[in-house]
This record gives sequence, structure tokens and C-alpha cells, in this order.
Amino acid sequence: MKTSLAFPLAITFALVMTGCSSRQAGDLTSEPVVPLVMNDHQASMTFRTIGGEGDHPVSYTYGYANAGFQSAGDRVYDSAYFKRIPAYLKKIAGGTDSISQLVEADKTVYVEGEVKAKSFTLNGIPMPTPFDKEQPAAQQFTPHAKKNYLVETVIADTWVMSVYEVSATGERKTIGVRKVDSAAN
Repeated sequence: MKTSLAFPLAITFALVMTGCSSRQAGDLTSEPVVPLVMNDHQASMTFRTIGGEGDHPVSYTYGYANAGFQSAGDRVYDSAYFKRIPAYLKKIAGGTDSISQLVEADKTVYVEGEVKAKSFTLNGIPMPTPFDKEQPAAQQFTPHAKKNYLVETVIADTWVMSVYEVSATGERKTIGVRKVDSAAN
């Protein structure tokens, strides 16, 4: 094969393989949220990722105004994917299917999720592709005492992070979250 054909064929193959990893929006489902035990000055916040399988885990950070961001914990994988892998591989690779944290009530919380994207490399050099996506926008909200919140990133055709207030019966109510830039500290 001529080398002039090898380069375009390699790029075409890489682009096709990159585009095949996402699930359709119709089969993205979420499990019920189990809140942590809270007191009168706390709220429970759960971080979850839906879709993306093992290709796109999300690293979540959160923080308060003028206090900076802190990591919520391990990378968060799609729960359906995470259930299928053996325990010894989970231990080696790290990660989880959800993270729950207690946050202070009545203080504005900033949340951010960074999706790990597989980049196409050619001879060790990262190459942009038409399938590259923007990271989900950082968001902020003010949690109320003894309420449960879900921060969920959906990995499909686009990467979207949403924040919900979850009732005791499991009903979700979208919070009026204002999107902020990622340098919110």
C-alpha cells in the first residue's frame, strides 16, 4: 500500500471508531438516588454519569464561592457499564458508578464535570477530530437543608450536565441552574 493512502485511511478509520462509542439518547436511564443522612445545616448531593460506557468517565469537582474547587472523588462511570466489569478490574482501574457528598445548606455551590475523552493520536501527537465535544458547562445552585440533589452528566451526542432536586419518592425537579464559566472560584 502506498504511504500516501495510509495516512488518509488511518484518519478515516480513527474517526469512524471514535463516533461509534456513544449510546443513543433513548436508552439512557438512571437508577434511584439514595441520599445520605443529613442534619439541619446540610444537603445530600449525588454525582452520576449516564452513557459513555467505559470510554468517557467524568471527574467531578465542587466548591463554594471564594473557596475554590475540591474533587468529589474517583472518576464516575456509567452505572450499567460499571456493573458489568469484574471486581478485580474495578480495583485496578479505580472509579465508581456514583459519588454522594454532604454539602452546606444555603450556600451557593459550584459544580463542574470534566469528561475524559479519548483523543486520536498519530505517532503520539494528539490530533483534533470533528467528533471532539465541549466539556459540560459548570453550574451553580443553592442547596436547601435536608434536601437531596442529583448532579448528572449525560454522555450522548453532546455532553450535558444537569442538576435536579430529588424528592423522597424519587421524582426529579430540574433546578433553575445558571451556567457559569469554569473559573468560578
